[in-house]
Amino acid sequence: MTLRPTRDLSAADWFVADPAPASLRSQVGPSGFEAYVRVLHTPTTEGERFEGHLDEKLLTGLTEVLAQHTTTPDDCYFALWEGYGDIHGGEAAGFLTAFSGPTRWPGRIFTKEKPKAPPPPAFPPGVMDGPLLTANGESHFLFAGPVAEAGQWGAARWSSGAPRDINSPNLMWPADHAWFVTTGIEGTWTGVGGSEALITALLRDDRLEVVRQRYDETALR
Repeated sequence: MTLRPTRDLSAADWFVADPAPASLRSQVGPSGFEAYVRVLHTPTTEGERFEGHLDEKLLTGLTEVLAQHTTTPDDCYFALWEGYGDIHGGEAAGFLTAFSGPTRWPGRIFTKEKPKAPPPPAFPPGVMDGPLLTANGESHFLFAGPVAEAGQWGAARWSSGAPRDINSPNLMWPADHAWFVTTGIEGTWTGVGGSEALITALLRDDRLEVVRQRYDETALR
């Protein structure tokens, strides 16, 4: 199963018009929730944390907790920043796959190869050319589906047949507005707002590294 793209952007009206400062909305989410936390991203081999992305293990752990704290776990929304190069295909995405695929046969090493067509976009024209959700000054594709399918975009594979590794959702929320999740494109943590029961569950989950976050601009440093 994969998420389904949606052209109806009205599902986001409730938080797009939120009066909170832009810095809070982009890093923590809209105002009005009982409590907020930071979910710290997985460290890389260099010791830094992944920027703007929840890896599969971390995303699964987070969404399993989120599913228990909404009345609409099968009716959720997911926004994906449209600026990722591998979404659009063309020459930008071609560079990402220039050295992928099987090794060339040695006997042809000096033979001029036919130019390869650049990779196609990740999504069909109806999605690529459809309306975009503008939130916090950035444009996003909007998808809908169960929270358990977060990150399953249904993107087209690369020409080599390898799966296209698309970023995790930048924004997530359920139809009942029980919580909100935001991952900045350069952030090393993901903000979550929700009920005190949800926040307590996240803090107690051993799969996640979580710290409380005040809904205050001075606390974003």
